[in-house]
Formats: sequence, structure tokens, C-alpha cells
Amino acid sequence: MTCWRGMQSSRPVPDNGPGVRLPTTPTPTRPPGAAASPVPAYVFLAAVAAFIIYGSLFPFNFVSQGLPVERFFAEYGVFANQSDALDNFFLFVPLGVSLVLAFRNGAARAIAALLSILLLAIGIQLVQLYLPSRVASLADAFWNTVGMGAGFLIAEWVRRALRTQLAGQAAGRDLFLAGLVLLWLLYESFPFIPTLDIGLLREHVKGAVFAPTFELMRLTQHALAAALAGIAVARVGLLRRPALGAVALAALAITLEVLVPYGSLRRETLLGIALGLAAGYLVAQWRTPRAAGIGFALALAAYLITVLTPYRGQAVDAGFTFTPFSHVLWQGAINEIVPAAFEALAIGSLLWSGMAASSRLRARPYLWSTAVLLLLAALEWVRVALAGLHGDTTALAMAAVLAPAAVALRSGQPAPAPALAQPLAARAGPAPAWVLVAACATALTVAMWTLVQLPGIPYNLKKLFGERPLLGAAVFSLALLWLGGGPWLVARAVLRLDAQRRRGTLYGPLLVAVIALVSYVLVDLATPGIMLEKIIGAPDLYRRIVEDNYWGEAWRVGLAAWPRGLVSAAERLVRYVALYAVFAIPLLLALLAGPRPGRNARIIVNSLCLLPFWLLAAFVVLQLAVTDNITELVADGGAVFLALLIALFAGNAVMLACYRRGARTAPVLVLVTAALVLARWWLLNQGIEPVVINNGRIFSGVQFLLGENRNALLSASTLLIRWCSFDGAALVVVSTGVLLARRLLPLSAPCANVDLPKVIERRRAR
Repeated sequence: MTCWRGMQSSRPVPDNGPGVRLPTTPTPTRPPGAAASPVPAYVFLAAVAAFIIYGSLFPFNFVSQGLPVERFFAEYGVFANQSDALDNFFLFVPLGVSLVLAFRNGAARAIAALLSILLLAIGIQLVQLYLPSRVASLADAFWNTVGMGAGFLIAEWVRRALRTQLAGQAAGRDLFLAGLVLLWLLYESFPFIPTLDIGLLREHVKGAVFAPTFELMRLTQHALAAALAGIAVARVGLLRRPALGAVALAALAITLEVLVPYGSLRRETLLGIALGLAAGYLVAQWRTPRAAGIGFALALAAYLITVLTPYRGQAVDAGFTFTPFSHVLWQGAINEIVPAAFEALAIGSLLWSGMAASSRLRARPYLWSTAVLLLLAALEWVRVALAGLHGDTTALAMAAVLAPAAVALRSGQPAPAPALAQPLAARAGPAPAWVLVAACATALTVAMWTLVQLPGIPYNLKKLFGERPLLGAAVFSLALLWLGGGPWLVARAVLRLDAQRRRGTLYGPLLVAVIALVSYVLVDLATPGIMLEKIIGAPDLYRRIVEDNYWGEAWRVGLAAWPRGLVSAAERLVRYVALYAVFAIPLLLALLAGPRPGRNARIIVNSLCLLPFWLLAAFVVLQLAVTDNITELVADGGAVFLALLIALFAGNAVMLACYRRGARTAPVLVLVTAALVLARWWLLNQGIEPVVINNGRIFSGVQFLLGENRNALLSASTLLIRWCSFDGAALVVVSTGVLLARRLLPLSAPCANVDLPKVIERRRAR
């Protein structure tokens, strides 16, 4: 195997601009299937996460006694504060983009997104309970999540749109330059809100018609920024006609300058935009090293304006603070976004120019990034010590974010395709199974802990974890995943035994009892005993037989010889195993009824072996119940409807777990799942008592299961919404448990192709 890195030439490829190419010796480049290093993307992700944490927790004035968690859940109005919603939305858009860049595998990307929501969206909001200057809000976490999702969609859309276009012609494409163009538009057109108010527009354009004294510095600023944007739009490589693109960009910028009434429109601004874009386009036609060198000079000149003048709007006091964006955070002045965008454009152009000008710097991008950081630090010292202006670390923070973005988006590299356009074959392998399990368990832990804190949930659920809500939620999350993982392990064991010509199906009931015992241990550790007894019933067998002599003298004498605690523990265990088997056996049958050879015979054999055990478990749960939560709620003849409900749920969960992605099957799966959820809602209402009388109060069984308490009755629509939420969440949890178990212990090829009729025929022949 030949390493592509060893074949790269150190000589720069001659470039005389668009349309002019000199004959050169072909230089081997990276093969299409080779994946670029993900390290720059990871650095970019870390920088974005650090910026989010910093901006969300500033000024770090923590107190020892925080507000109660109920304060976080009380602020749930997502449209109560539109400006705050926009801030939280846009803050997390770069996070979504960075996740797409950093994680190339779909499963790893989903896990990273989930952890980002838990740690950065919800986690930071909970930390804000200890910040008097901040307001922890569930609505903020919601808009953070929506913003991250928007960043996901934007990056994924760009990646898919460019994948075909960049497949064979990646040498001229540079997505980082597209980001510089967006920074320039932010500088010129903030806040992007046009108006058609004639009076407001008249006042806005008055400065261009009846102009005050001509300001050469204003012209210089806009011309330098536009020149950098002109180089970027001509060199980005996404336009077939760069000249037309530059003209269209100029028209867009001038139109926004006129229609967005922010500040006063000046002729220096319009002239600077036109001259700068034209000059930048002409510079971009030269050879790459020369164009990059001129771009570096223009970027340095633009940045020196912010260093040697009070352009940032800070005081002239020769002071310095290590707090980046201190003026924006302390003063809350959004007009500081414009100079920050100007500085970011200059810093990004400095990074690009060095990587594009030299093949050595292109091969060592972090060397040039470090040099730019040192240059910015030196210029900040010049700003404070020599110019006497106030300084901070804003420029360094922006450079720390832009540098890995420049490398991750392959700025200036002639051979590899941008990270957003890497083919699927080049993406990293799937995440390890234990990482997926840990991530899902963490997500479920936070979800369960959050659920018991929410107002309006059933009061029994609020007390589910007793005095240890976080620890109980952590252990209970494993028990929830085991609802799907346990039956998969049993199905795998049954198929393996069948493959070895053993009667694997006959071991099914015993294996179900084993996984039920595992579930019992987890649930017993997570919840107080009294909460478990409300579901399965308090042990009552010893009292009935020994004390009340229900079964006769022989049973009374025989059982009295056993310790009461041992009998109670065994009864509790049997009741729990029966309850678990009622849900696990239909799921196991659905897993065993896969599309394999001998499917019909397999379904018959499995059903004959497992259904008697299921009927026995249902008899223990329903007929031998000793808890009012079952005897009062299940209607006469309702067991059949509840059995159908469980069967539909099991089939739906296996359908989701075994789903293979496809553009045509996804909508069908969604519609089928929605229909099954509504069908299970109807079955629930048929299987549960419509009227329950308890202590003089009248309510329905569904009210008891889904309502907050037995006094505040909910409407039918509210109950339906709650059922859809509960049923959908249960589907996700169970199917996720199956998927994780399949990832940990996949089904081997011999087991996946068991031909049951042939196995039976061989046994008969023996």
C-alpha cells in the first residue's frame, strides 16, 4: 500500500489565475477515499463550546445558595421574550455546524448532539441558578436546541449540495472564504432588518444626499473590508462567473445599506463598497501566492485601524482586561457587533492568506495560526502601551475560533475536498458500543431526573426515586434500556441454540425469567420498596396462608416453617418476574419473527413454547393481584384489549429498531407508528375502567394513570397528548435498548440464517 502523503510534491503548483495554466508535472494528491484529519474540527468544536460557556456564565458571580430547580421549569414561555429567544438561537447555530464538521459518523454525531443539549443547553441553564445576574429558563434551553438543530441542517444541506459538485474539482473550492464573505455582509448590513417606511428611509439616506464632511477614514475602512470580500468571492471557487458574483454581491450590499436603517448612510460607505469589491476581484486574478500576499497586507491594514484608533468604542485609558467581548457583555450594546465583525474579517483573512501563500504553511496550518495569534497579542500590546487605548482579549478569542475553522474547512489546500463534502466512504467508523450505551444512559438519566421535577406529572411518578432522585434516575435508566436489551439477548441466545441443533425455543421462558431478575435488581436499587409494591402489590401470601388459613391446615403448617421474610421476598420476586414477562415475551416473539428462512414455522414453534408462560404470567399479574392499582383499574374483559395493546407496542418497537434508512420507507414508518399510537390509545380506553370511585372521588382509570392527581381532572385532548408523549418515549427507549444490545452482541451469520424446517427434519432423521 502506498501512502499518499509520501507522494506529495513540495514544489508549489504554478498558478497564473483563472483561465491561465502552465504545463506542469502532475502532482499526486490525496485519493478520494482518504479522510482528512478531524483534529482541526475538534479544536473548532472545543472553541465554540468554550465560547458558549463563557457567554452564558459571564460575569461568573456565583453564589453558594442557588435558586430552586422549580425556577428553571417555571420559565417555559418560548415566545415570551423574542430578543432573548433570538440570542439563544443564534448562539447555538455554530455549535450545530461544528458538530457536523467534527463527527463524520451519524451515530457519533447524534450522541454528540444529545450530550451538547444536556451539558450546554440544559446544564448551563441549571448552573445559572447560582448566578444572580442570569435567569435560568427552560425556554432558553429550547431555543438553544433549536439553534443547534438549525446549524445541523445548514451544514448538512451544504455538505450534500456540494458533495457531487466537489467530487472531481475540489482544488478550487474553499468554504472558509465563503465564511469571510458572510462576515463582511454582517459588517455592512447588520442587523439585516429592511424597512419600507418612507419617512425612516428618507432620514436614513439623507447623509448620502446632503453629505457632511467627507471622511477618508470611513472610506478606507469600507474599501479594505470590501477588498477582502472581493478576494474571497473570486477565490472561493463556488461561482462559475466570479465577476458576476462580485457584481451581485455589491448590489446586495448596497441595497441592504439603503434599506436597513441602521446608523446613517454615507457616500463614503457606498463608494468604498464599489471600489473595494472591484479591487479585490482584480487582485484575485493574480497567482495565488501573490494574491494571498496582497490579501495579507490588506487584512493587516484593516486590523491596524482597529488597533490604532478608538474604532472598538472602548475608552482611551490605556487599560486592559482579560475578559473577551467585555464591552458587549458589560454594556449590552449590540452596535459593538459591527466592529467585531470587521475585526473577525481581518483576522480570518490573515489566517487564509498565510495558508494560501505558502505550501509549507499549508502543510503546517497550526504553525501559521500560532504566528497570527502571537501577532495579534503583540498588536494588542501596541494598542494599550503605545496608542493608550483600552485593550482586551477579544481578538485572541476570535482568532482561537477562526483558526481551527480555517483548517477544518480546508482553507487554501489544493487537493482535499472540504470537510463538509467528504464522501460517506471516507467517514470514520461507528462509535464503540460502550460509548453509545453510556451516552444513552446519561441522556435517560437527565430526562428522568428532569421529568420528576416537572409540574403537572402524576404524583406517584414524582416520588418514584424517593430521596435519591439523581442516583435513582441513573440506575432506572439502565432498567429502561434493559426492557429492550434483555429480550434481544434472549432472542440471540435462542437462535444460537437453534443453530447448534438444540431446542433453543424451549429455553425461552427460563431465559426470560433470568433477564427479569436482572431488571428486578436494577429497579429495586433505583426505587424505594413502597413504590415498587404499588405496582406489583405488597407481599401478602404469608399472611393469607399462615395467619388467615386460606389454603387449609396442611399449607399453613408447611409454610409456617419458612421465615416470613424469605416467603415475602420470593413472592415479590415472582410477581415482578410475571409483570416483566407480560411485556418481554411479546417483544421476544416479535424479535424472533424476523425475515429469516423458516419464518412461519419459527413463529408457530416460538408461540407454542412462549404463550403458555405468558398466559401464566398474565394470570399472576391480573387474577392474583393484591394491589388496588390493578384490581380497580383493569375493566372486566379489558385484559384482551390490554394484551393487544402490548402486542402492538412490541411489534412497533421492533419495527423501529430494525428500520433501515431509506427515503421512501421513512414517511411510511412515521405514519404507521402514528396510527399504532392512536390504536393503542383506543385499546387503553377499552381495557381500563371508565369510572373509578375512591374515597368519594370519581375519576377514570386513564385519569389516574396520566393525570397529576385524582382531584384535578384533565381534558380528553390533554390526556391524548400525554399518552402520545408517553407512548412515543417508551417506543424510543425500548427500540434504543434493542439497538444497543444488537451493537454490543450482534447476531452472527449462522444464527441469522437458521432454517428451522431443516433443523426439525434433521432431528427426526436422527
